[in-house]
Amino acid sequence: MAEVIIALGVISSVICCIDMGSKVADRLEYYLSRTKSPPQIFVTLCDTIPLLTTTFVQVKDACDNGALDLESQKRLTKTVEGCRRLVTALEDHLQECLPAEGDSFAQKTMKAIKSIRSEKAIGDIQRNLEARQRATHSVFWVDATNSGTAYRSFENIASKLAPGANYPTPQAARGYVLKALESLADPLLLVFDTFDQPDEFTTVRDFFPYGAKIILTSRHNESKRLGSSIEVEAMSENEGIELLLHQAALQKTPDNLEHARAITQKLGGLALAIDQVATYLNARHMPLHTFSEVYEKRRAAILKHTPTQWEYRKARGKETEKSVSVFTTWEMSFEQLKAAVQERDSIVRLLTLTAFINTNNVSEGLFSLYSQQANRPDWLDAFMDGGAWDSDKYQDCIVHLHSIALVTTIDLMADDARISFHPLVAEWLKLRIDQCARAQYVEEAIRIVRLFVDNGDKKEMPTQDKIEILGHIDKITEHEKVFRTNGKPISHALKQATVSLGSFYRRLGRYHETRILVEQAMGDKDVSPAVRNILANMYCDQGELAKAEELYNTVLTSLGKPLPEGDDERLDVTTLGFTYWTQDDKLTEDGLAYEGIYTTDLHQFDPWFASVLSTYNGLGVLYMKVGRLSTAEKLFKQALEGREKAMGPDTSFTAEIINHLGALYTRNGQYDQAEEYLRRALNCLERAFGPDYTTTQLATHNLGILRLQQNRLRDAEELILRTTEFLNRSFGPIHGITLSAFHNQALLFRSQGRVGEAKQLLEKTIVGWRQSGEGDAKPEADSQYCLAELFEISEDKRDEAQDLFRKAANLYSHALGEDHPQTKQAFERADAAHNNAGHRQDVL
Repeated sequence: MAEVIIALGVISSVICCIDMGSKVADRLEYYLSRTKSPPQIFVTLCDTIPLLTTTFVQVKDACDNGALDLESQKRLTKTVEGCRRLVTALEDHLQECLPAEGDSFAQKTMKAIKSIRSEKAIGDIQRNLEARQRATHSVFWVDATNSGTAYRSFENIASKLAPGANYPTPQAARGYVLKALESLADPLLLVFDTFDQPDEFTTVRDFFPYGAKIILTSRHNESKRLGSSIEVEAMSENEGIELLLHQAALQKTPDNLEHARAITQKLGGLALAIDQVATYLNARHMPLHTFSEVYEKRRAAILKHTPTQWEYRKARGKETEKSVSVFTTWEMSFEQLKAAVQERDSIVRLLTLTAFINTNNVSEGLFSLYSQQANRPDWLDAFMDGGAWDSDKYQDCIVHLHSIALVTTIDLMADDARISFHPLVAEWLKLRIDQCARAQYVEEAIRIVRLFVDNGDKKEMPTQDKIEILGHIDKITEHEKVFRTNGKPISHALKQATVSLGSFYRRLGRYHETRILVEQAMGDKDVSPAVRNILANMYCDQGELAKAEELYNTVLTSLGKPLPEGDDERLDVTTLGFTYWTQDDKLTEDGLAYEGIYTTDLHQFDPWFASVLSTYNGLGVLYMKVGRLSTAEKLFKQALEGREKAMGPDTSFTAEIINHLGALYTRNGQYDQAEEYLRRALNCLERAFGPDYTTTQLATHNLGILRLQQNRLRDAEELILRTTEFLNRSFGPIHGITLSAFHNQALLFRSQGRVGEAKQLLEKTIVGWRQSGEGDAKPEADSQYCLAELFEISEDKRDEAQDLFRKAANLYSHALGEDHPQTKQAFERADAAHNNAGHRQDVL
């Protein structure tokens, strides 16, 4: 069984290494200053030890200033402890074999002889120290509970390797980390922890850097197929005794050794339990001989909160019990809660609720926002003052929880306080309550996270907040699945939150998670049309236009609305990359109220009215992409008219449709109308959000495309370059929105005669489409097609031009259909490039 040892006391071991290293360095300097021809090993050591000491000074500084988080300290524990032992052994050897001040002639002679005999042993110690020093820079920890947690770990590693960089998809963050780790010169070790569900991964090997050493901890037998397996048993008796006494800061007296042996046996050699007991004993200044009595008093309560199938409890009666639940020590920590009964219940409620979200980084904002609800639960009153959230009360609480080891780390320096605690603590908190209570906690956690997501949607969200929210959504959906049994549909809370959570997943390119969540909700016959629209919008993003159209039409049919007509209209052809966005029918989430009963009148307010309008908007985007501009215009105008009646003209909710109409008129060559609508959209968005907001920048980019079409290249350059830089900074270089902006920037360069730069940017964009997971869609085909046109005018690139035209044609066929004019045009250009190899076309 794989066990986790909490990395406590790493700083004390580091300080010990620094102090002992300084003593060794002083002894070597004294010896070398008085010796003409010392053995080479001592000269080498004199150079090595200061470097080792410097390394651990840096580690200590990183621990002190918070740059080294708990997970990193945990990984370093064994390395640092090993260094401490080695430096101590080195000091012992040097004390025996190197002369010191005050030694007699006879003593110096004997030590000289010993120095020759000890040279090999000292050399072995030196090599071990160098290996452990290197190891402090090359160990990475990955939470392998499932693919989602593994991606989150890689995103955290990426944020450490390249602070400030944005990775719009988990695949992008993983790709960057793999390349970065493979480029490291030092030996590399990755630990994949809690790989207990292999079926949650397509293949975990996709996360393995080439040339790295890999360790997986797992309880699943199938994991043995990945390599050599080692069954990790409980700590040996001597290891358990040493850990207990060291963490409890107790001397190795005969009495302490005897009682420590009994405690280690009682706890079944479980490292985490031993460490927690040591913390408990240290906090209470409790003598070791009193532990057995305390344990006996706590036995009934501990066993009451431990499931019968819990594998760590191997009881065979009072006298023959060989190990007990690791949760024993946490129940003891609970006794240390210093609060009145009501406040104590609130603290327990807070801590238990936190166990159902991502425990790695929990912000105070989750609960302070929750407290602002009119129907807030009574347990939040313990953290309120005069009806308002009191940060001081909350922070006093988490500081106390940290002091009794229930919370692992706290950060009070951020905008709002943050806490983390070990996943096993979360498991204990969940298992100490019954199944019914767990289901209730899951539903409350879903409501809290949904509220946090909706609040974050109203402002420009920093990357770190996005990562935090993604972690919370991953956890609540995982828990909801675990506690949903017997084929039951998803819970009411998750169904109600699907629009918020699914929209968030989709906007950040988490299409796999979006599909799973939405399809679960769609299994309910009473599912909101807004849920179907999320999936339709996602298919539209990915270029799966036929699937998107089918879903949009399903929504309209279910609402009694006729399907759009105009199949025989002229299909427009373009390679411009307009920027679109859809709000996934979230109008009702922002306080828009509807009255009345649904009738055939589109503008009659009713509960499904927003879904009709959002479906028209989504279908309009789809038809604009395929070139059915007449139908798209009708849909956009119907959606705009409905929203204006519901919310008034020129609001942030109408701006998205106004922007879409501006893009449509640009594409159709109606430049005066395009100018009017794009200016209207920008005025709405700047008034609501300001210029430095994503949706404002998207509309500004479309205005840049209009300027490009008008051949106003200087204005186009200013708008397109500025917005492209913003989008790249906000979404990262391989998000679909950014890639569309790159594509348009390349078209700008082509129009300016900057052919070389246009080629490079198009090549970069094509690679980005493949990496983004949105390949095989029309935008990638557009980039292939435009690059082919540039290659076609170069004598040495015409073969490549033919190949690119062919690839573009195949992509158009997949996205638009074989009979679409753009597909036919691309195939014709490919055939022409093949048949007329000597013919040159000036497309500039």
